[in-house]
Amino acid sequence: MHLTATWNYDVLNKKKVKFSTTSHHSEGLLDCVHISIWRLARTASLVGHRYFVSFIDNLSRHCWIYPMRQRFEVLGMLVKWKDMMEKQTGRKIKELQIGNVERYKNQFL
Repeated sequence: MHLTATWNYDVLNKKKVKFSTTSHHSEGLLDCVHISIWRLARTASLVGHRYFVSFIDNLSRHCWIYPMRQRFEVLGMLVKWKDMMEKQTGRKIKELQIGNVERYKNQFL
């Protein structure tokens, strides 16, 4: 497991303060996929899209972005994207990171 740590220098006290240690290592495509649901603007696009979902592969950092009219469409987008990626790569998704909230491993994958 590869661990990375960042450091913050306290200018007034001239001492190093260590931030939390995180793990961001993947051995293969689709080992860990980050999902983010976001709203770009208050005004909808010309075809009515107000929300976007992004899928980012942790190893390749390749990003796929899909527009949505409603937020509830994300599950359908996830299923379609998952099927497409598993057919193209021949690999299964091992872990999902949704926002900075929680990781899901093999629960519905």
